[in-house]
Amino acid sequence: MEQKSQASEVKAYDFAIIEIVKAGFVWIEGMKTPFVIAVSLYVGIGLLTQFILGMIFSIGTIEEPNLLNIQIIGILSYPVLMPLLVGIMMMALNYTRGNSIDFKSMFNYYHLTGKLALVAVLMYGMMMLGFKLFIIPGIYLSVAYVFAPLLIVDKQMGVWEAMEHSRKAVTKQWFKVARLMFLLGFISFLGFLALGIGLIWAIPLMFVTLYGLLYPLIFDEDEEEA
Repeated sequence: MEQKSQASEVKAYDFAIIEIVKAGFVWIEGMKTPFVIAVSLYVGIGLLTQFILGMIFSIGTIEEPNLLNIQIIGILSYPVLMPLLVGIMMMALNYTRGNSIDFKSMFNYYHLTGKLALVAVLMYGMMMLGFKLFIIPGIYLSVAYVFAPLLIVDKQMGVWEAMEHSRKAVTKQWFKVARLMFLLGFISFLGFLALGIGLIWAIPLMFVTLYGLLYPLIFDEDEEEA
């Protein structure tokens, strides 16, 4: 009960977008390989999962896609992919906390498959509902829920508790977090355009900046004060 009451409180925080991105570049120096391997495995497992599910649920053609089956395939892939994605987030967080990391640690969170799959379904459902309600609520939630899966693993929160805690915390600096996410996405896009070579820097930068630097800035004191 005490942990839950503490989790409901959100501290004040602030950050400079350019400075935190610069710090991200410093942190990834010499540590890009584990993240590139982990993300490559995630993409490969994701493609295999989508292929297998696609043989069961036809996605139709480019001209006439079966949108319902595409959504079903996406939801059914959550139990496989969400623990891996959170594993990469935890790699970034553990790294900036001073712990040694290994890409194999991305497989350490399948014991939380139920919670992570459920949070992914709820986040997707809430965001889709938000997009149907004049689009803006969907954009707001797509940013506000960004830390919910990591809170389940790192702070041992419940599913709805993590979603609400992430939403309340991000809302305090929503526009800055949104601009940071856009900038990291733009850097990744530029890395992709550069024959994909730039992704060697862009992918680790995204995870380390967002989950290794910004996340503890927002949430770590919650645990220290509890």
